[in-house]
Amino acid sequence: MRKKQFVVIGIGRFGFSVATSLYRAGYNVLAIDKDLEKIEEISTEVTHALALDATDEKALFSVNISDYDTAIIAIGGSIQESLLVTLLVKDAGISDIICKGQGELHGKLLRKIGARRVVLPEQEMGYRLANNLKFQSLFDYIEISRGFSIAEFTAPKEWINKTIGEIDIRAKHEVILIGIKKSPDCEMNVDINANTIIKENDLLILLGRDDRLCRIQNKFTFVQKED
Repeated sequence: MRKKQFVVIGIGRFGFSVATSLYRAGYNVLAIDKDLEKIEEISTEVTHALALDATDEKALFSVNISDYDTAIIAIGGSIQESLLVTLLVKDAGISDIICKGQGELHGKLLRKIGARRVVLPEQEMGYRLANNLKFQSLFDYIEISRGFSIAEFTAPKEWINKTIGEIDIRAKHEVILIGIKKSPDCEMNVDINANTIIKENDLLILLGRDDRLCRIQNKFTFVQKED
């Protein structure tokens, strides 16, 4: 089976992180930026790296951009360049386009001209920080869809040394326990059942509606996480 191929245009901090992460995950990645120093820096971290001006249609099409399945437009600074490159990539025949946006209006424009998804890094990081501050027992938080999230909580004191069956998390609290970690850096253990005992310092990965997660936060006693 052919590996999925990605082209990342714009190798700032965001673009560099996306490109190298995809490459380490085993995908073919082409990195493009007009800054030669950035291309030299990333050249050993991706499949291919090219220094060219992506707003130049001839230059962009000369590298067979249409061969790639997904384009990530990570251009920072110039909204005009970001919009132009998104149009060029769409014209090249790439239908799956993900763009870095610089605000809601920029995001709306990018979607109108062909972006499937727009990422607003500053907004998303702010949202993530706000939730970590709101839930003092929270280690991590990922919004799945509006009002529905995965949250990584420290185990409530009232649940320690009890089995999952005794607590009856799903029926009583309307959230799903999908895994347990022994520390933030450990792998998640998903081999859990009704007889699994929750231990002190366990991190519980819960899936559910935000209001249900908030209710758990307010109902039980947590050891606050260390910042």
